[in-house]
Amino acid sequence: MADLVSWTRPATHDDLAVMLLGAREANAESNWDLTWNQDYAEHYLTALIDSPHTDAIVIEVEGVMRPVIAGAAFVAASYEFHDEPLCYVCKFWILPAYRRGDLSTKLTQATIDWAYDHGCSHIFTTATAGLDRVQQSLFVRLMKRHGFDDVGPVMQRTLG
Repeated sequence: MADLVSWTRPATHDDLAVMLLGAREANAESNWDLTWNQDYAEHYLTALIDSPHTDAIVIEVEGVMRPVIAGAAFVAASYEFHDEPLCYVCKFWILPAYRRGDLSTKLTQATIDWAYDHGCSHIFTTATAGLDRVQQSLFVRLMKRHGFDDVGPVMQRTLG
């Protein structure tokens, strides 16, 4: 796929319906076999948009009739024990139809810029979406190309 005309921006309440569709598709791609809950998803996205310390950064592409949201990164500045917040990339997704171009690179750079703009000292992200091996590897390679390093394992235990 050729590179598309694209841009990033913080999500607004007007984006909720489209973001919910994208989040639902991302959830379905995971192998965690979790039940989708529309109300929880809407509450979560609304809180991201409303908080001064979090954002849902969307990446849009030119569409036939209007711009299309092709992906998003959910970021949070966490004021834990330090003067400088830590940035956590809570979710990161590009819809499958848009993965063969530079959108993931642009969205990654937008998260890095967001962290700088919010005075963060570090950015943390994990490849814990439960995707297939190829998609997980592509995410890890993307982050490493942008200067992310391994700093320890992520451990998981299934309950229930």
